Amino acid sequence: MESTEKQKSTSKMDHVLQSLEVQKQAYFDTMQKVHDLLSNNLASNSESPIRRPQGQRAGTGSNTPKDQTARAVAEPLPPASYDQEGLHQHLISTAWDEYGWEILKDILGNGAINNASHGREHTLFPTQNGPVEDRSHLSGHQVWDIGSDGAPLAVEAFGIDNESSKAMAIWHCIKDINPPSKDRKAVGRITIMRELSPILYGALHYTLSNTFDMDEIFKQLIVADGSTADVHRAFDLDARRQSSKIFIFQYFTIIGEDCKPMPWQLSSGEIDNNPKHIRITRCNSVVALALTGKPIRKVRNPSRRAQNQNEYGNIYDPWSSWHLLNLQCYPDLKSSTDVHDTQKHYVNGPEAFLVTLLGEFRDAQRRFEDINRAITKLITPSSSFMFDGNYRDDLLFEDEKFTYVRRYFWAYQTLGIMNESIRTIVDEFEHNFTDELWEGKDKTLWPIADSDSPRSMYYKKRMATLRQKFETQMKAFRKLINGNEERRTEIRGLREELYVGTSVKESRKSVEATETTVQQGHNIKLLTLVSIFFLPSQFVTSVFGMTNMPQTPSYWTFGVVLAAVCVPFFILIGSLNTNRGMTFWRNRFRKAFVRIMKLFSFLGRCFKKKDKSTPEGEEDEEKDESSRQPSQREPQPNSRRSMFARSPRSQDSGLSMEDGQLEYSPRVGRTPTSKLAELLKGKRRRASTTSTEV
Repeated sequence: MESTEKQKSTSKMDHVLQSLEVQKQAYFDTMQKVHDLLSNNLASNSESPIRRPQGQRAGTGSNTPKDQTARAVAEPLPPASYDQEGLHQHLISTAWDEYGWEILKDILGNGAINNASHGREHTLFPTQNGPVEDRSHLSGHQVWDIGSDGAPLAVEAFGIDNESSKAMAIWHCIKDINPPSKDRKAVGRITIMRELSPILYGALHYTLSNTFDMDEIFKQLIVADGSTADVHRAFDLDARRQSSKIFIFQYFTIIGEDCKPMPWQLSSGEIDNNPKHIRITRCNSVVALALTGKPIRKVRNPSRRAQNQNEYGNIYDPWSSWHLLNLQCYPDLKSSTDVHDTQKHYVNGPEAFLVTLLGEFRDAQRRFEDINRAITKLITPSSSFMFDGNYRDDLLFEDEKFTYVRRYFWAYQTLGIMNESIRTIVDEFEHNFTDELWEGKDKTLWPIADSDSPRSMYYKKRMATLRQKFETQMKAFRKLINGNEERRTEIRGLREELYVGTSVKESRKSVEATETTVQQGHNIKLLTLVSIFFLPSQFVTSVFGMTNMPQTPSYWTFGVVLAAVCVPFFILIGSLNTNRGMTFWRNRFRKAFVRIMKLFSFLGRCFKKKDKSTPEGEEDEEKDESSRQPSQREPQPNSRRSMFARSPRSQDSGLSMEDGQLEYSPRVGRTPTSKLAELLKGKRRRASTTSTEV
C-alpha cells in the first residue's frame, strides 16, 4: 500500500511539473509575441506621424510584423560556442604582437596562464562577487541579439548564480551565439564592452577573432593617432577587414571617482588632494561592424599604385547577417547605456552601426562639455573676488610658484588640444560618410542593389532620419569649438592682465632696489672719503714711526711733512671727485704721457744713429773694389745694365754724403726712388776710383 501511494504521489508530481513547464513555455511565447508587437508599433509610431487610416500604397509597405520581418535581415548568424579550455589554449598559442602584449601583459607576463590547469574555470576568471584585484567588478557590458524582425533582445547570463563575479557573467554572455537550444535565432549581435580587465580582453579576442581583426583593434587602442574612420577597405588583403568597418575614437575625459586609466592610456601623473587639479586622461572607443554573409560581387580596385591591396575587392550585402562591436575604454563610468534597448528596431547592420556611432558622438560631446566646465571653474574667480582685496591681489600679481601662469597656460593649451580632437572627429565623419553613402549609391560601402524596392525605400527613409540627427550633432560639435575658442580668448585676457600687474609690481620693486642702491652708494662714498682722509696721515705716521728715525721728537718737522703730503693729496682727490676736475687731470695726464713717449722715442733714435755710424762703410767699399777688378774691361753701357740687374734691393742700406765722399750708410724706410739714386751715386763713385788708378 505504501509503495502504491508513493507511486501515485510521484506520478502526480510529474504531472504537475509537466503542466508547469507547459505553462511556462506558453507564458514565454506569449511574452515574446507581446514584445514583438510592441516593438513594431513603437517603431512604426516613431518613424511616421499619426495619420488617418488609408489604403496601403504601392511601394511603401506597412508596419505589420510580417512586413517588418520582410524589411529586416533574414539570414541568421552562424552558430558558435566557446569554452574556457579553448580560451586557455588561445591565450597560450597565439603569437601576440606588441600591442596585444601591452594589453594582456598582466596575465601573460606573470605566468598565471601557463601554470593554469586545464578545465578549471576558476583559474581564468575571478569567482567571488565584489571588488577583485583585476578591477573586473567595474567592467560593464551589454549584449543584444537582433531577431529577424529587427528588434533587439538582451542576452542574459544563464547558468550562474548571483554570487559569481562580474567577469564570469560577461563570459557567459559572449561565449555562445545561436545555440541549438535557442528558438529565436539572431541575425545580428550587438556587443558593448566597457572598462574590461585583461582576461576579458583575451576572451573577447578569442570569441571574435574569426569575425574581426582583433589585433588591429588592439593596436588602435594603443596607438595615439587621433580619431579615424577606416570604412573604405574593400580591397584589403585580410578578408576580415574587407567585410568590417571601423570608427576609432580618441579624445580626452576627466577621470571618475574610484576609476583608474588603463596602463596604455596617457593620464595626469599628479594625483593629490588639490581641489584645483583636474585629472584628465586619454580615452578610447572602437565601433566596428562586420557583415558575416557571403560577398555578393567583386569590384576592381581603381588605384593603380595601391600597395598591400588586392586587385579586386569583395562587396557585401547590407542585409546579410552582422556583428557589431563597441569596445569602450572610458575611466569615468559615464557612458550612455540607453543607446540600444528593446524599443529600437534595426533594418540591418549598417543602421545599428550608425545608431551606435551617434551614441558615441553624444557621449564625446558630454565629455568635452565636462572638461570645458571644469576649466571654466578653474580660471573663474569666486564671488569673494568683489569683496576681498587680498584675493584680488593674488589674482593680479604672480606668486613665487608661478601658480596662475601655469594654470592659464595649461587651460589655454588644453582647450586648443580639445578643439583639435573635435575637428578630427567632424572631419573624419564628413569625409567618409558622404551623400552617396546616405543614398545607398556608394560603390564599396553598403551599396543598395535594388533602390526601388520597398525594403530599400524604407531603409533610405530611416537613413535620412539618421542623417538629420548626425547633422545636428555636427552643429553641436562646431558650437562647442566656438565656445572653447571664446574661453581661450578669456584666458588670454586674464594672462595678459596678470603679466601687466606682475610687470608693474616688478618695476616698482626695481625702482625701490635702485633707490636702495643709490643710498648704499652714498654710504660707500662717505666711507671712502673717511678712508682717504686718514690714508696720507697714516703714511706720514708710519714713516716717522720707523725705528731708524731720530729719537728726539721734532713735531714741527712732522707737521710740515704732514701738511706737505696731505694738502696736495686732498686737493687732488677733491678735484678728481668732480667731472670738471676729472676731465682736467685726464687731459693733463694724457699730454704728459705723450711727451714722455716722444722723449723716449727721440733718445732711442739718437742711440740707434750713433751705433750705425761705424767704419763698416769703408770695409764695404774695399770689398766692392776687389770684386770689380775682373769686370773693368767691360763696356760702360753693359756694365751699367748689369749693375742695375744685379744690384740688391735692400731697404736697409742707403747713400750718405760725409766729408765730401760717398759711402753707404744704413737707413730705415727707403723708397724705390732713393734706391735708384743710390745706384747712380755708386756708379759715379766707382768710375772716379777707376780713373784714379789708371
